[in-house]
Amino acid sequence: MRTYGRLLRQPSTAVSLIAALVGAVPIGMWPLAIVLGALDAGGSAADAGLLAAVFGAGNAIGVVTQGALLARVRASVLLPAFAVLGLVAAVLLHGGSGTTGAALAGSALAGLAIPAITPAVRGRFATSVPGADRPGAYALVNVLFQAGIAIGPLVAAALASTGFVAVAPALAAALGLGAALLLAAAHRGRPAAAPAGVPAHVGRTVAGRGVLVLLGIAASAGFGIGTLQVLVPVRSGAAASGAAFALLALAEVAGAVLVGGRVGPRSATPMLLAGTAVMAGVYLVLVAGAGAVTAAVVLGLATAVQSLGSALLLDRFVPPTRVPAVFAVQVAVLIVGAAIGSLVAGTAPDAAFLIAGGLLLVAAVVAAVTTRRAVHRRPAALGSDVRPAHAR
Repeated sequence: MRTYGRLLRQPSTAVSLIAALVGAVPIGMWPLAIVLGALDAGGSAADAGLLAAVFGAGNAIGVVTQGALLARVRASVLLPAFAVLGLVAAVLLHGGSGTTGAALAGSALAGLAIPAITPAVRGRFATSVPGADRPGAYALVNVLFQAGIAIGPLVAAALASTGFVAVAPALAAALGLGAALLLAAAHRGRPAAAPAGVPAHVGRTVAGRGVLVLLGIAASAGFGIGTLQVLVPVRSGAAASGAAFALLALAEVAGAVLVGGRVGPRSATPMLLAGTAVMAGVYLVLVAGAGAVTAAVVLGLATAVQSLGSALLLDRFVPPTRVPAVFAVQVAVLIVGAAIGSLVAGTAPDAAFLIAGGLLLVAAVVAAVTTRRAVHRRPAALGSDVRPAHAR
């Protein structure tokens, strides 16, 4: 746990982590706020679903766009500018009802306007945090992101239950802007030079294949989550599904905390492969009718390990300045994969878990081959746990 202590003693790192937490709350808050607002205004379930889908599309476009721009525009300028658009979205949603043009535009703009805090923090940590401490830093980002995602729907539901659902969009937008300003304060200085031992690139062919493999794993993981979102409630009921998803989130948080402070960058490949393989096994066991609650705990732990391995390998495959853009694409791919998984689960429920497990298993095999080639061709890339002299 000394790793976490070192990280939290750095003011800019601590403020960045707080921004990651605050910035994740609107991601969990906006979709439920839009759905509950539409229903409260007299819209149908179909109207609410359409607005939620439009929001999701806007979110995927927004995170990719901001991730690409972060390589060219300072986060302290870019993210607040996008976050301000969230206030416009809140006004449009307040004035619109059903699936009017104002409501549709507000939903799309709300998704687009969510500031890409996590990609920005990941990119900053790739250059400012010593390699030996980076697994712990990424674990803290994952933990706080999951916490924010969990808090968001609770806030939206609380506002709805007390008759203030109309306030939810404005609050979500304000939290996004607040997170962007926090990050701007943390990133006032220019990014530090990349620590010694962090490669500017791996061979282009290997790097390209490596990134594609990580994107494939993200899509496969998203597909699996999408199947769970549909099939667990249908097969296990409301109470059991709620417990399963809560335990999945808690297990992922616990896994990230326990693993992040104990491993180094050299463990990236084993973590990616082991986590992906276990995730595949969980879905294949679910085909045989395993209990959702037990499966959720194992899946959460495996996801934490896999996510941390993926984050560390991303540093190995792309230059630090490109980390935000590629990480943003990973997030978008995961979102799209989840949407496809939900669609398949609804149309072919008996095959959905089998497909999810198969996709993850294939992704693990391809990753094993690709990462082995990367390590053999560029052994120096493993030296990313070298610390700057002042940190020794």
